[in-house]
Amino acid sequence: MTAIVGELMAILTAGCFATVSTVWSYVGKRIGSNTVTHMRLWLAIPPLLLVHYLFTGFVFPVHISNETLMLFSISGLLGFTIADLFIFRALTLIGVRETLVILTLAPIFGAVISWFALSEVLTLMQISGILITTGGVMWVIHEEKMNNRKRQIEKKHNLGVPFALAGALAQALANILSKAAIVDTVHPISGTYLRIIAGLAGLIIFSLCRKSFVSDFRKMRYIKLTALLSAAAAMGPILGVLLSLYALRVAPVGVVTALIQVSPILLLPFDYFVLKKTITLKVVIGTFVAIGGAAILFIY
Repeated sequence: MTAIVGELMAILTAGCFATVSTVWSYVGKRIGSNTVTHMRLWLAIPPLLLVHYLFTGFVFPVHISNETLMLFSISGLLGFTIADLFIFRALTLIGVRETLVILTLAPIFGAVISWFALSEVLTLMQISGILITTGGVMWVIHEEKMNNRKRQIEKKHNLGVPFALAGALAQALANILSKAAIVDTVHPISGTYLRIIAGLAGLIIFSLCRKSFVSDFRKMRYIKLTALLSAAAAMGPILGVLLSLYALRVAPVGVVTALIQVSPILLLPFDYFVLKKTITLKVVIGTFVAIGGAAILFIY
């Protein structure tokens, strides 16, 4: 029974990430993906600070070694600055569902990099999962490209796919560094806190270089968009993380990780009924194939 509750929490996590990504895409199309990437971390820090205090009793992570701090900081720069700049741009160009399908490659990239760089051996079943996921993603990209060609919006698709792939690769590298930084004495919430602060620092530098720091804050005068952004900022880095932590505590890691990957499947009805997008049978099958391959990688 406990495992079932954990699996339910994993599915809720997937739903949480799907919802948040939809909000990012919606707001990004109105005020710019770079602004959304930047401002949502400012909005995420206050509730994260409160959650961190409730879980650890400290406002800021303490007793962190310099090596751990450095690993989390680099991971945050890769994950919350570089990866998210690419991913959020992809969300506005090719949509949430296809971006999330491509992002199923992030753990694949991570597994392959770890295989070569860290000598983490992959089993034959895991290699099969990698090939299946890669094939599924390529299938979805091809079918979406054909659909977009019919609607004469191929240019955006051609730009969005490499952005999503770059985001997946940066996310994979960030996850590897986070894994290396996690030790028994570091609470996962503390790790998330440090990564977000490092990511925000990177985005501040990025916005200053673009001379958009002040204009990003000015765009927060749109009350409705700011409210959506605030809700998503709390739901993603905080609620999503807490749900996934609980799921991992009471259910098998492989099963939980695989279930969290089903976000693109949850978005199929939304795209079809709400956004009125053309969803072919081949796209549906390709999405399930991609998720299935990722599930094989984690479960076995």
